Amino acid sequence: MEKSSGSRRSWIFGNLGSFLRRCIFCVLSAGPIPNHIAFIMDGNRRYAKKLNLIEGAGHKLGFSALISMLKYCYELGVKYVTIYAFSIENFKRRPEEVQSLMELMQEKIEGLIKEESIVNQYGVRVYFIGNLKLLSEPVRLAAERAMVATC
Repeated sequence: MEKSSGSRRSWIFGNLGSFLRRCIFCVLSAGPIPNHIAFIMDGNRRYAKKLNLIEGAGHKLGFSALISMLKYCYELGVKYVTIYAFSIENFKRRPEEVQSLMELMQEKIEGLIKEESIVNQYGVRVYFIGNLKLLSEPVRLAAERAMVATC
């Protein structure tokens, strides 16, 4: 059976991406790999607006990009990763947007402790810092469960 043009293109780009990733890892691993990398989750709303995506889509895409970066960090041997994901400034947004972000955080935090998650796959310890009392109760409880489950 012949592949369609779309699936052939997808296969080619997938293999090309995999090859390029291996090349980049070879180059990076030749030098010193940092023990600690920090990510600041910023610009997701601007990214979504620029692409005319629905509200909240940028945050979901940002989380997917973060998971990819965490996998790369693990593969490169980075021992510690810090993620700055929600600041006091975020509470100044519209209440509906803050609520939507809280729901997304709860969903993603709960996903971290599922059996097939990156956290369990790689034996990652999750620890939240900051004033967790400011988060909605479901998010705070999910964060506490994730910390206990991964200690």
